[in-house]
Amino acid sequence: MGETEAAISVRGLVRGYGSLRVLDGLEMTVATGSIYGLLGPSGCGKTTLLKVVLGRLIPEAGEVSVLGAPPGEKGSPVPGSAVGYSPQEIALYEDLTIAESMRFHGRLHGMPIERIRERQAWLIDFLDLPESSRQVGKLSGGQRRRVSLAVALLHEPELLLLDEPTVGVDPELRARLWEHLRTIAEGGVSVVVTTHYIDEAGKADRVGMMRNGVLLAEDSPSAVMAAQQADSLEEAFLSLCSRDTLVVTQ
Repeated sequence: MGETEAAISVRGLVRGYGSLRVLDGLEMTVATGSIYGLLGPSGCGKTTLLKVVLGRLIPEAGEVSVLGAPPGEKGSPVPGSAVGYSPQEIALYEDLTIAESMRFHGRLHGMPIERIRERQAWLIDFLDLPESSRQVGKLSGGQRRRVSLAVALLHEPELLLLDEPTVGVDPELRARLWEHLRTIAEGGVSVVVTTHYIDEAGKADRVGMMRNGVLLAEDSPSAVMAAQQADSLEEAFLSLCSRDTLVVTQ
């Protein structure tokens, strides 16, 4: 795959916090118009990787290209409206209502008010959100997570980064969300979904299996399973983890 075809290209990425190294020479490629499932346990570096892709963290070493340029570089579309991001930690103004949250973020992205209203109505229905007059601070944790997801989807970005979007989401909505992600990917949107649900990662076009700041494998789910002679992604991941542990201890 050529670099020009990639929505995200990461080569030899190193990033940590002080003396703690979180990402250790990571390599990753996300094709344009595809769904990429980033699978790994909590603390393996998934969120740190997304923050580098967003331009919120600067690499200590390595090269990162997102939508054709390093994040934060002059002329780069990242950070900016080209990206939609739903973080694991909910980042919303609690004193705003759902409607005010949508309007605030929509205007940040330069959306006309009428288009914001159209998208808001669709997202409230699609994500089973309460009435738009409800204050964010009075919503349940699951409802806030769905508002955060709505904000990421609102302006129809060309790159969507979703950090554990389906935690606490009921199976029916999870299925609908994946169906929608498939639809927009077919329309050219590039999607990265981090998850620790192994069955969910199997729905992606390409899966990256992450542990201790590196990708142990990166390929289509079927190819990863075939390479490990495994009948399931879970079996493949466990096999890769055991081999990684063996290498480290030798």
